[in-house]
Amino acid sequence: MKSGKVFLVGAGCGAGACTVRGVDLLRRCDCVVYDSLLDESLLEYCRPTCRKIFVGKRAGTESVSQEQIGELLQRCAETYPLTVRLKGGDPFVFGRGGEEWEVLAAAGVECQSVPGVTSAVAAAELAGIPLTLRGVSRGFRVIAAHTAEGIPDFTPYARDPDTLVFLMAKGAAAKIAEDLQAGGMRADRPAAVISCAGSPEFAVRRGTLAELAHLAQLPAPLVILVGEVCAHDLAGGAPSVLVTGTADHVSRVCARLSGLGVRAVGCPYLIRHPLPFDFIFSELEKFTWLVFTSAGGVCLFFERAKALRVDWRAFGNKRFAAIGAHTADSLAKYGFLADLIPNEYTAKGLKEALCAAGAEGERVLLLRASSGSAALDPVGVRVDLYQTRPDPALLSAAAASLLHVRAVTFGSASGVRALLDFVDLPAGVRSVCVGEETAKELAARGFAPVVCARPGADELAAAVCAVLEEKECND
Repeated sequence: MKSGKVFLVGAGCGAGACTVRGVDLLRRCDCVVYDSLLDESLLEYCRPTCRKIFVGKRAGTESVSQEQIGELLQRCAETYPLTVRLKGGDPFVFGRGGEEWEVLAAAGVECQSVPGVTSAVAAAELAGIPLTLRGVSRGFRVIAAHTAEGIPDFTPYARDPDTLVFLMAKGAAAKIAEDLQAGGMRADRPAAVISCAGSPEFAVRRGTLAELAHLAQLPAPLVILVGEVCAHDLAGGAPSVLVTGTADHVSRVCARLSGLGVRAVGCPYLIRHPLPFDFIFSELEKFTWLVFTSAGGVCLFFERAKALRVDWRAFGNKRFAAIGAHTADSLAKYGFLADLIPNEYTAKGLKEALCAAGAEGERVLLLRASSGSAALDPVGVRVDLYQTRPDPALLSAAAASLLHVRAVTFGSASGVRALLDFVDLPAGVRSVCVGEETAKELAARGFAPVVCARPGADELAAAVCAVLEEKECND
């Protein structure tokens, strides 16, 4: 039996970085085998019938060995006419794509590659650092900061006059600095650390070789640059805005700001932790209304329903309420249209809309976050789907970023408490927020926040732009 084809496709570095050729193959493939550290929204290009297999690393644990991946790709080639092996960055730049190609070729499987933009290049460019620059650097060297044997000796690179790029560098920063100085590189040579390139959590710190260990106190993945080009900033200085909240909120707001030409650094320090709510699926017949107060809650609820193999017909006679348009859009992705969306996208507005529709009492199920506003509680039966807790490392990154921005955004009162219990807001940094509850938390701490006209990523981005224009006029 003739086997199918396998394409090694580079996803690039971050959202929107995959090539047109790569997207075309994702649209046509029958199976996709994908890694961590890539833009998973690319999977939305795949057909509903496409099989999606995750084989990446998470939380430091390798879910599938390289040998098993090779065997899996062979089986996929035997089963499907077209398989995409989707890899972050470029397949052949520390992506082990060459090993996978050789395994497939030895098995007689036809294999082709589609290049991607490696973080070795993209991270520097996103930070405004030119890897080569006439009169400054004639070339660059890309070095793996970790190998199968551990952290290598970096002393041999100390005499290299051009730019050094270290990938997978989170745990190697101190040794990079120590070895390069031991080899003769001067301690004040410019250096830069780039965290989470291409993602909403993107952050950059600049300094000298001697300061690398301190600079590298940012979330992985990290790219470290050492060379005279690190003294150049073609991106126009520090980002103007720090965007905080949960990952999906930060991603949406950063995307809107980028589209408006505003440099933003995202720091999603609020992490959703699911709470036990499986019991509610056996009690669905008690309720007429299902009320959702966030898009994240919608996803948690229905993904858990799918995992438990809940019959979708159990929702056939339900009415759905969503606190806002984004939450309603998330409902639609699971096949349900919102019967009620308040004009005012707040807990208070949702309560008033439900009461006006006659939806209050024991047959209304409130599916929400544990830290949400209590304004809705009298309307129905409350079930907490998740709680949000701050990530200490990301809080530290946010605190560092506050020193270099002109404004900070907040999407919830819990986000305000998390950050401002950890660090003071520097003088001159304006706060822009979503909703009355968030504004009240800021006001209680002595700040006068700008509240966007209506909750939503577009409205928040517009409010930020107005604040930045105001500051420029005053400056």
